[in-house]
Amino acid sequence: MGEAAHIRFDTIPSFLGASVGDLEDLVPGQVAMAGYFCDNLDRPAAGQRYLARQLRYASRPGKPPENAIDLGDVNVFPLEPNKHFSAVIAQCEAVLETGARMVLVGGDSSGLKALGSAAKNATGTDVPVIPVAGENAGDLPHTQPVILSVDLQQLAANWVSKPRCLTGLSPEQMIARIDATAGKIIAAAVFGLAPELDNRGRTETLAALSILQAVTERLERGVG
Repeated sequence: MGEAAHIRFDTIPSFLGASVGDLEDLVPGQVAMAGYFCDNLDRPAAGQRYLARQLRYASRPGKPPENAIDLGDVNVFPLEPNKHFSAVIAQCEAVLETGARMVLVGGDSSGLKALGSAAKNATGTDVPVIPVAGENAGDLPHTQPVILSVDLQQLAANWVSKPRCLTGLSPEQMIARIDATAGKIIAAAVFGLAPELDNRGRTETLAALSILQAVTERLERGVG
């Protein structure tokens, strides 16, 4: 590969500046981030599918996560729901079966449902979903596998351009809850935000990016 090709590859936007890879590159304990380009199946709201793209664009070169990789986007079929869920569940399950932890970024809450099914298939048992904006299950055993649900619709109105409610959490409050989540987080979904694609979306995109950073660091830590 020539020098020019290397430069083009090295500048591919990725989540948090993490290296870009594939399923074959994953090792146990690694954090695999993947985009979810679907926003018309569960609590649909146009534009949520763009979150992954915007977070990649907003990520700046610097110190990337120590043990994370950007897998690109999962394959989706939003106009064929049955095929869609089967495909997304299978892809997420394949990631979890490597022993890696997975973060699904963007889209609507259907991604969280698919991730839950994949975790059940991969572990052979139901995996509790812990919502960041809900009651944090602090009494969970440290070794209990859990899925972290980060619904960005729960951000306070002054942090988003299209608020769903006046009250909510600041990014700092969400990050504190993420850090305090008990259990062994094997997967997380960050979803629910339809970022504006111009300068109006800068505040919400950077808020979501800081939250993704916190989620990745929490999953890198493993048992909480």
